[in-house]
Amino acid sequence: MILVQCQTKEKEGETDKTPSFLIDRTSILPFDELVSEIEFIPLVAPKDTLINLSCNVSELVVHDKIYYASRCFQDLSIHSFDLEGNHLQSWNRKGDGPEEYPALHGMIIENDELYISTGRGVLLKYGLPEFDFRKEIKLGEFNFVPTVSLISPESWLISSEPTNKAREKIFHVVDPKAKAAKTLPILSLPYSGELNPGMIADMKEGKLLNFGLSDTIYRYQEGIVKPYITLDFGDKSIVTDDFELEGEAFVEKILLSQDYAFNTGLIDFSEGSLKLMAYGIEKNLLFDKGSLSTFPFYDVFISRSSGELKITKALLSVRNNSYSTGGYFYQVMQQSDWQRALDLGYFGKYEELLLNSIEKLSDEEDPIVLKFNIGF
Repeated sequence: MILVQCQTKEKEGETDKTPSFLIDRTSILPFDELVSEIEFIPLVAPKDTLINLSCNVSELVVHDKIYYASRCFQDLSIHSFDLEGNHLQSWNRKGDGPEEYPALHGMIIENDELYISTGRGVLLKYGLPEFDFRKEIKLGEFNFVPTVSLISPESWLISSEPTNKAREKIFHVVDPKAKAAKTLPILSLPYSGELNPGMIADMKEGKLLNFGLSDTIYRYQEGIVKPYITLDFGDKSIVTDDFELEGEAFVEKILLSQDYAFNTGLIDFSEGSLKLMAYGIEKNLLFDKGSLSTFPFYDVFISRSSGELKITKALLSVRNNSYSTGGYFYQVMQQSDWQRALDLGYFGKYEELLLNSIEKLSDEEDPIVLKFNIGF
């Protein structure tokens, strides 16, 4: 089930060779057999307000509070909740004027300051909890910046979107004050930008780098990039020649046929547990190309230091990121997500906990945050 080239353990799971993990159907388990702890946190909006939390695309950050941002309805409001899900405050400065954010493609909270990524190579910094504007940070001239990660107050690690079928270096270390950028020596693959063009996960020491269709997860630390793990999809791996296919032919053969498995590019990391999303490990017999919920997405959890791997069917789609802190993963479930989970019996022995959480919602269309850790 798992191929590990070398099991010599060094700090934070490092080995002198890159471990390779076999991703196939033999490691698939029901969700309730993966987790060691689980909690459902209902985000309870005040009654008789215009706050709308129902959105299929959102951002989530968890610190001493839960911060949730909607990216639908031309809204882009940001809301804070306590750790039990009770609403505290809401803010909105959407716009193209001074001290406003025209788009929201990510949030970072550091030292009571909130950074909003506009996706245009610009960050806006606000103070918390007043949401007072502090400064604008220009990262550089990039077509689109899907992911931003803080290295230090003077340094940022970002990704830039590649063109449709080009292999490009997509990760950059940026010093906004010096107006300087160092591009890392990692090439994307053709069509990476159609999935996730460049994703970053924080570790205690360094960052993990991933992108769509890659068979290697990289680690960046103190200016050095090294492979962290490699992924082996066995006989469902994409043939190199297939990357030469034209767009529609590539999508039909690689995605819609369900004959191939690959890394979607999503990544998260929490205290030794690596979380990825893969596609096509096992076919869905009810697959409907018009319904994203039927696409065969799988959450893959890997412990590099122990060599363990666990896989389960993903409840959410490739459009939804998770957040991690303190050994836990957090995911936003909208009403359609948790209703589908009930229909499928997805949470197994934990279903009663979900039902109790639903009863606490002030509006059944509001989301529930799933909090869990993996039993490695």
